Amino acid sequence: MIPAIALYMIAFGLAWSSVLTHGFPWTLLFLSSPAVWALGIIRGHPSLVTLGLYGLIAAAAWAAFSEAFIPGIGAVVLALVAWDAAGLQLWLRKAAEVQSRARIWRAALLRSCALALIGGALAIGVAQLEISLPFWGMAMLMLLIWGITVALRRLTAGEPR
Repeated sequence: MIPAIALYMIAFGLAWSSVLTHGFPWTLLFLSSPAVWALGIIRGHPSLVTLGLYGLIAAAAWAAFSEAFIPGIGAVVLALVAWDAAGLQLWLRKAAEVQSRARIWRAALLRSCALALIGGALAIGVAQLEISLPFWGMAMLMLLIWGITVALRRLTAGEPR
């Protein structure tokens, strides 16, 4: 559980410190995110862990939109790895007999870190592009991305089509 908590707190510090520099009183609401995260881990509720992730991503998005883009993206990358590690820990806690927990941890964290780093690099790369699209072009692009995401999810989860 230590990797998940440590990654989450680093990500939260990165996002919140960028938001806090603006001195806006609403930034204090983001302090509830680590409490919800910790409560979810302690009680074993994945939904609370996910809610803590959403709070952190909201703080990171605020940081990214307020002139701290790289720390915001970094916070999202670390938050996703922490969320994956917490989910794995909660699953391992409920699993009755697992032969090699260390090997499962190592493989899952390597996969999660690799995917998060690739996603972060893509986000930074796409942010450098300057694309001018009309509203309907942007709407169609969002629908296309949503369709690709749904297709990938169904292909990797093995759900019936």
